[in-house]
Amino acid sequence: MTRAVKFLTLLFALLLMTTMAQAETVKRYSLASGMIEYEVTGGGNVLGMISETRGRSTLYFKNYGDVTLEEQETTTTMSGMVSKEDKAHTMKKIDHVTVYTVDFERKKINKGTDPIASQYLASGKNMSTDSEAQLQKMGGKKIGTEKVLGYSCEVWSLMGGKQWLYKGQVPLRIEAEVMGMKSGMIAVKATFSKSVPDSKFQLPDYKIEVSPDYVSGGQALQQGEEMNEFGAMMGDMQAQMNANPNMTEAEQTAIMMQAMSNSNQGKNQLQQQKDQMPKMLQVMKHMETCLSKASSQANADHCEKESSRLAKQLGLDDDEFSDDEDPLVWNKNTKKQILSELKEGIQSMEQMIPCIEKAQNMMDMMKCNQEM
Repeated sequence: MTRAVKFLTLLFALLLMTTMAQAETVKRYSLASGMIEYEVTGGGNVLGMISETRGRSTLYFKNYGDVTLEEQETTTTMSGMVSKEDKAHTMKKIDHVTVYTVDFERKKINKGTDPIASQYLASGKNMSTDSEAQLQKMGGKKIGTEKVLGYSCEVWSLMGGKQWLYKGQVPLRIEAEVMGMKSGMIAVKATFSKSVPDSKFQLPDYKIEVSPDYVSGGQALQQGEEMNEFGAMMGDMQAQMNANPNMTEAEQTAIMMQAMSNSNQGKNQLQQQKDQMPKMLQVMKHMETCLSKASSQANADHCEKESSRLAKQLGLDDDEFSDDEDPLVWNKNTKKQILSELKEGIQSMEQMIPCIEKAQNMMDMMKCNQEM
């Protein structure tokens, strides 16, 4: 999944969480129920890598949003130095304040708590009528009204993107652009205030595990505070953009990246990169040494397994060395090219690490990448 699609998904999740608690019902919407089908698009050109994303997404809700289910399936094709196709399938169900996130690859379901809903329940505030205040807090600005599928929507400008919200809460269209990567999601079918079949809220028959990120109410409140920090950060960025309507796209991106760099999440990500890059370099060198001696496909497969084992021992993220990548094809025609690309990657990382070690924020780290 591309950065832009991930960012779009985060914005979509934030919209679904800007809602309410009345008695024992978390009233996320002023509408009793809804079934929406979306078309998902995206793509762009970043550093010579061209990507295109296509897919579909659905949102079902009942009891004024006390129960919701989101599902999205996308395919992203990338071309350039490396050609690749990445398929993503996500599903999230919220039942009152309990969140179920489906991991289709590992065939399990993480169970946790909706931190925003928990905060509203504790405060007694109305979530469904507080959505506009939340959008304004994040720096959103209402810029007009337009129809989507015949439904009159408020159009909001937020962080250089736009959102079309029915009844001020339900997203029927979203457009976003992050670092040159465009993402879009538009409703192609929508029905409201009609009975939604229980089958639409069913989860796969996977094992349910309690997510370590959402074990207790205290942790849920902490996540809510992180959401608040994100909202305040976006509000500050939007205010700067509103003050300078002639700001270029590059200047908007710079403001956004600078704000993210100074956030707690940005600082944590920077430290993670500093910790992981020397370990990744170690794995790459191990792979190069092993492959340089490989004389058969079996030898090459063994090198891959050993490198993957070393990565896990060093505590690297499984996604960095995923078994889902295209298999390594090893023969006399591919050996020279693979070793050359691996050596080039090692040299680039060796040049980059000293710069990253000196980086004070994420902007500094990105400059290290651009200077290589």
